[in-house]
Amino acid sequence: MNLILTVLVLLAPVGLIYGWVCYFTPIPTEPTGWRSRATLLSLTLVSLAGLLWLFTMINPPDANWATGAGVGHQLAWVYARARFGLAGLLLAFLISLFGRPRLILPITVACVGAGVFWIVSTMP
Repeated sequence: MNLILTVLVLLAPVGLIYGWVCYFTPIPTEPTGWRSRATLLSLTLVSLAGLLWLFTMINPPDANWATGAGVGHQLAWVYARARFGLAGLLLAFLISLFGRPRLILPITVACVGAGVFWIVSTMP
């Protein structure tokens, strides 16, 4: 099970980069429409969740781990952002199912891998 989760976490950036590259690569046989907008929205949500994780890890409130002062506030702060980021990833996952057919798998792998990474990296 750990191996599967590790592979998902490692494939998440690959799926996200592949999704962005394929989204901006024009395909003459694929018409633009609601599927293209759904793909763009899901890619944007996954990218914003990654930026939110980066902000959460770089800019937490101060806590003194030696005395325990402020540690509960810091954990609650990180947990609130993790909850928001995971909700965004879930929404991106659901929207990606209605996107371009060839980008459904890479975006869903990016969503699941980023979600696993969020959970594992923010556990106390």
